[in-house]
Amino acid sequence: MDLEFLKDFHRKRVQLLADAGPDLIAFETVPNKLEAQKEILIYFRYVEPIMLIQAFTQLLDEENIKVPAWISFNSKDGVNVVSGDPISECASVADSCKRVLLVGINCTPPRFIHNLILDVKKVTSKPIVIYPNSGENYDADRKEWVQNTGVPDEDFVSYVHNWCEAGAALVGGCCRTTPNTIRGIYETLRGKTANLN
Repeated sequence: MDLEFLKDFHRKRVQLLADAGPDLIAFETVPNKLEAQKEILIYFRYVEPIMLIQAFTQLLDEENIKVPAWISFNSKDGVNVVSGDPISECASVADSCKRVLLVGINCTPPRFIHNLILDVKKVTSKPIVIYPNSGENYDADRKEWVQNTGVPDEDFVSYVHNWCEAGAALVGGCCRTTPNTIRGIYETLRGKTANLN
């Protein structure tokens, strides 16, 4: 697997998305498991996130995609993306692309977000978008979420001010957050303006 293979695999998808006229293209939870032909699915287990990020950023430039984008990563340990690459290295690659307007963190337990924001801030001046999960654990063998392993909505929302003070410009919720979580974020940030410069 090499960079050209990844770019060729994603080229048509990125162009189709851009041609549909969205306001923004979000490349999230990098690397992402795609539903595709069986043999293509296999490679996503082994591809290095840095190479996938390079493929996305180079495609945006090579295809002259005018639609702005963001790239977000997830972490299971608060330092690295899931594959083990440091989040700062991944964010640095995303930062190098002019078409990527925001760099972010998603589908990551709330307890890790603050330090990840600080790590990302070291390598980019672009706005940081965060949308953590509830912190619940997923049991891959049983293919289900383990109840009572995450944080309740009120605890999740209690982190929001600290995340913004650390540098988050946009805040939302990912897996296992609820409408009450989003409502709580809204109430916490009501009247504040995102710094997207």
